[in-house]
Amino acid sequence: MKLQQSLALLFLASLSSIACAAPLKVAGIPDDKKLHLTLVKEVVKRSDRFDGIEYIYAQTGQPADTRLQADLESGKLDILWTATSTDLEKRFIPVRFPIFRGLLGMRIGLIHQKDSQLLSSVQSKADLMRFKICSGKTWPDTHILDANGLVTAQSLKYPNMFEMMLAGNRCHFFARGVMEPFAEVAYHPELPLAVDSNIMLRYRMPYMIFVSKSNPDLADHLLEIMTEIFDEGLYEEMFFNDSEVKAVLSQANLDNRVIIELDNPYLTDETRSIPERFFYNPLQP
Repeated sequence: MKLQQSLALLFLASLSSIACAAPLKVAGIPDDKKLHLTLVKEVVKRSDRFDGIEYIYAQTGQPADTRLQADLESGKLDILWTATSTDLEKRFIPVRFPIFRGLLGMRIGLIHQKDSQLLSSVQSKADLMRFKICSGKTWPDTHILDANGLVTAQSLKYPNMFEMMLAGNRCHFFARGVMEPFAEVAYHPELPLAVDSNIMLRYRMPYMIFVSKSNPDLADHLLEIMTEIFDEGLYEEMFFNDSEVKAVLSQANLDNRVIIELDNPYLTDETRSIPERFFYNPLQP
């Protein structure tokens, strides 16, 4: 009789769990192969809180960041993914798992084709101060470069920076995330663009998932599952099998560059304390 009662209680508990499960509301589209969605799909598969994923902008198209953030606060969205900032961490709760394992804070330069050896003598931040770096006027990266005493030439308009760099009188190279410059060279065959092969700037700018301030238990739940995925070794497989990451590692030659370490003064102490093991270091075997 006791065994029957125990089985009945287990059955009722499982029904209750199923009844409480709901879809996780996210941006993006179902067939998106981006690394952050690959991770989210695995998290949902392992969680007893969700019965699937709802892509709330699948029919209308993804809105601007300001709308995404407003929808997260209102509960229309459950999570959003973006590069962190102190302002975002005041407004939302970050799930402190760096999805791109630090690649977002690795910057390499677009240069003029004739300047392939322009940066070959750079061995330190002091050496780099001889050069002007093109960057967006409102970009977080520009604020980091400025805070480190580097010389920047800024523009509000992204296309202008190609002209500024190629003209040779405004800046020497255009600092880009490691995932960006090779695609830009391919996209602009009419321009004499090349990717510098000598140096890489590196600072911490984790790309993380954020949840509403009203949902701290969700942040804890997501981090627990993400840590489990990482500790099993599955996330390393996801990371190195991601098409964008593969392209970067095959083209950027990161382990043969001089790395110029920069400080990001716009990180919270909590984000600075993210375990080092979560980050990818191209200089480690």
